[in-house]
Amino acid sequence: MNALRRLAVAGATLVATAGVATPAAAAVSYDPKTMKGYVARSDLQKAFGWNDATLAAKTSGLVFNHDFWTNDTYTVSCGKTPFPVVHYREFGRYELRNAAVLDKGRGTAQGYSGKLVGFWITGASFGISGTSVPPDKGQPCPDATKGKTVTASKRVKSVKGWALSVSSGEDNRRLVTEEAPAQ
Repeated sequence: MNALRRLAVAGATLVATAGVATPAAAAVSYDPKTMKGYVARSDLQKAFGWNDATLAAKTSGLVFNHDFWTNDTYTVSCGKTPFPVVHYREFGRYELRNAAVLDKGRGTAQGYSGKLVGFWITGASFGISGTSVPPDKGQPCPDATKGKTVTASKRVKSVKGWALSVSSGEDNRRLVTEEAPAQ
């Protein structure tokens, strides 16, 4: 009888909590190929250290970006001793479209609450990219304390990467970053 009673209480508890909307564990989901995904409110609060009131006040000014880069590491000589130089070969940014997801307050006496739940990232709206010239023989030395001109340079490593970032005014936070050796 006691076991049956515990089962009935457990069942009643499950039924009572099943209708309550609870946020899932926070984790940004983002596909860099399609530039689509989802960022939960808690991910933004964790990234910026904001409470609900601060996030609500700053929501309309949030800008999501997809950044990408290829960085090459060179061994450069401008005289006697070679030294490493990171060359930012390719870089760019796409500003992403987003749609705020609001809790509509279903089942509450007040009706629509408008509390932010998160953001759907729905793809790129525009972007910009660029390239730069690597260090090469005859160019000015990247470190003037080591000499005047490059006498030799050799690429030793390349890394390709991307990041999903969010900005609020001058504050920028990376939510997801991935890097791998470039082919």
